[in-house]
Amino acid sequence: RVVVLFGLPREVEPDPAYVDVVAVELAVAGHKPRLTPVEEARAVAILLRRGWSDTRIAEWLGMRQSRVVDLRSTVAPAGARRKAVA
Repeated sequence: RVVVLFGLPREVEPDPAYVDVVAVELAVAGHKPRLTPVEEARAVAILLRRGWSDTRIAEWLGMRQSRVVDLRSTVAPAGARRKAVA
């Protein structure tokens, strides 16, 4: 009814760039919410700024280290390298 009453679209396309900041904060705090790729990148960026290693980030967020390395390359400026060992 609300859709018809207010002329809203029946189907809503999710925004692929949307970031659930609460989910990211929970992940950074050590919880294991499901994150979208954009949210994973945001969580990795936060932990990188804290000086965490790729290994520690991977263990903390529950993902493969290779995934962290891939995400790091998208969020870290060129030339910024992190140690791969905790």
